[in-house]
Amino acid sequence: MIKVNETTNANEILALLKKAETEGERIIIERAGQGKVAIINYADLQNLEALEDVRDSELLRQAVEASKGQPSVTFDRFLEELGLTVDDLTSGDDDE
Repeated sequence: MIKVNETTNANEILALLKKAETEGERIIIERAGQGKVAIINYADLQNLEALEDVRDSELLRQAVEASKGQPSVTFDRFLEELGLTVDDLTSGDDDE
């Protein structure tokens, strides 16, 4: 792992990016001696995301298990109890 200060010049950052890409080096950019940003290669990112998916799946499995035997409500009923509508949740969406 390579640690550099946020003031590291652009040419050195480019060289470090290449090391991350080709050698799998992990780069930490620090400010005041504290890590603020990490640069990792794409394979490491994919591995991290896969681990997050496994964790999320396990949390969901635990939540489903814990909810067994508990009363449930429909999504519409849940919104009604909150005084909301689907339109309230989607208003302001730029994706429409």
